Amino acid sequence: MTSHRLALAALLCCSALSAQAGATLAFGSSAENQATQQFVYNFPDAVTSGNFSSNGPVQAVAGGVAASVNVWADPSTGMFKSIAKVDMNGFTNPSNIADAYSRLDVNDRLRFQGTGSHVNATWTLNYDTVFAGLGFEAFQPGDSASHFMQASSFRTLNLSYQVLNPDFDPGATCIDYGSDGIYCPPETQQYITKRESLNKDLFREVALGGPNGIYTNGNEDNGRYTGALTLSLLLPTNTDIELSYTAYNGVRCFHLANCALSSDASHSDYLGLQVGEGASFSSDSGYQYLGAAAAVPEPGSAVLAALGLIGLLARTRLQKRDGR
Repeated sequence: MTSHRLALAALLCCSALSAQAGATLAFGSSAENQATQQFVYNFPDAVTSGNFSSNGPVQAVAGGVAASVNVWADPSTGMFKSIAKVDMNGFTNPSNIADAYSRLDVNDRLRFQGTGSHVNATWTLNYDTVFAGLGFEAFQPGDSASHFMQASSFRTLNLSYQVLNPDFDPGATCIDYGSDGIYCPPETQQYITKRESLNKDLFREVALGGPNGIYTNGNEDNGRYTGALTLSLLLPTNTDIELSYTAYNGVRCFHLANCALSSDASHSDYLGLQVGEGASFSSDSGYQYLGAAAAVPEPGSAVLAALGLIGLLARTRLQKRDGR
């Protein structure tokens, strides 16, 4: 029987070979009304165990300038959902600031088992994000400050592991070039670090500047972005595979009078792992990495399908009875 396991995983960062098992969910919002000198910052402590959720919207309101973020995640199955919003409308002074963000980081160490020295492993990263509210009309700023809005939703998977260097020479030595430093040729290294990555970055910035008064950066705009990325690898068995994964969702309006911007990633992000027949894996965290759940038919569709099957069976019996 083919063994299938789907996986979620986690973040970015530092030397992957020093990763430790664990997950962190951070989130927050802030609002600044420059006219009234009212500043509100709402950044709760990060969640590292138990219920990975903001437990409802985390809001910041400063005299009509508002920001909120609502996030929930399940590192054990690979799910991340987030809705980030900022809103400030009806002002005349383009100097208010609002932002909201959420971020899931996961670090883990996996080991694969199978009948041979290597196993087939396929990572799948599903994403589904909606940007709304991007774009504004140019205006005369009257100051030297930057004026922009940003929507960002990204997810990044990094894997690293060590294998024996086939060119390793125990007699090889490093070369000391004095003030230019020390150079160690490849044959001095007993192990080689292999690195693999998978990522999808959705980003858009709209800012004052450029020949028409508006400058844009990023490949996305208002709309829904959904899809799946895959990374198929042949990984060694009984070898530490260091994993880091980050899922991020956030919006920001900086020195603007009017801005109603949102990034809805509640549909949402999943990271899954599927291994070949006869293979399995374990992790320091104990996470299962189940990824996106299979689609479940709508109740009405399921009923219609069942009625259609009953009708087909009835017609088949009649045809057999009549000799057709």
